[in-house]
Amino acid sequence: METAILWHTGPLIDDVEIAQVHDLAAAAEREDGVAALSEQPLLNLREATDDVVHLLTWRAGELAGYAQVDKRGEAPSAELVVRPEHRRHGLGFHLLGSAADRAAEPRPSDPDHDHDGQPRPGAETDGEPARASRPPLRVWAHGDLPAARGLAARAGYDVVRELLVLERPLDGPGAHPRPEIPAGLRLRAFVPGDDDAAWVEANAAAFAHHPEQGRLTVDDLRARMREDWFDAAGLLLLERTPAPGSGTAGLVGFVWTKIPTGQPAGAREGEIYVVGVVPTAQGEGLGRLLTAVGLAHLVERGATTAVLYVDGDNVPAVRTYERAGFTRRAVHVQYARPAAR
Repeated sequence: METAILWHTGPLIDDVEIAQVHDLAAAAEREDGVAALSEQPLLNLREATDDVVHLLTWRAGELAGYAQVDKRGEAPSAELVVRPEHRRHGLGFHLLGSAADRAAEPRPSDPDHDHDGQPRPGAETDGEPARASRPPLRVWAHGDLPAARGLAARAGYDVVRELLVLERPLDGPGAHPRPEIPAGLRLRAFVPGDDDAAWVEANAAAFAHHPEQGRLTVDDLRARMREDWFDAAGLLLLERTPAPGSGTAGLVGFVWTKIPTGQPAGAREGEIYVVGVVPTAQGEGLGRLLTAVGLAHLVERGATTAVLYVDGDNVPAVRTYERAGFTRRAVHVQYARPAAR
């Protein structure tokens, strides 16, 4: 059967198309037990940028497959999903191939290319048009499912990164009291509008080498603030108090918690969404302190289980969370062709 894949940049066409992608993702999650699309691709559905490419294919009058290529960052990344009843017919393979083709094309925002992706006049090297070399595509597979492993093997992709999902039970306020904040530091809640720029700056410093977290902008922050789960009281800032007359307090770290809405009482899951410490304050045990603050906050908000995500090769962070009682629940993997290593 011929596979037609339509693609375009920028946001999805309208709310109907966005709803179709959400419905497709929900159907796949019910079948697989794990979300096929992570938070950022879902936020990108409304993102007005030509650096995000949407790929869609229909069968029997319904959206059967969807892929998204995000060209921002050091290497383009993609996520894809196929509706369960349309699997095992090659749709995933064709979507992956088309996504790789789109990822290899120059970004519209590249300085040596016009808006149509073509080299600008005068952008030449030794008399030939200059062509920006795009790093190979990296593709996320959530849950490390057998079908995803099979597709990756067929397409010649290997695992290049692991993202661990850790969890631990929360035993109530008595087991997770608010830790004492050391002298010279103070903890306070984030103030939307007032703290946006300072948080983005601290986050960029704390995650300077992280391919996704470190490149968040003020717009990215505000997109998350518009989500129904956002609670400013759950984004806690750790500041170093200044000496008298020496200026304002400096932000040295933060913990951001997330409790999805619509969960039943008595079985609420909360996430340690981000823990960040700026480089000048690392080595002081502030990551452990902020993790404890986050757990206490989740308990205060009625969460019974805490989860978090951490790169598998981030050994210091993994050890910190293991000491805090976290164990592995699942793993998400990122694939790339061997040349991407």
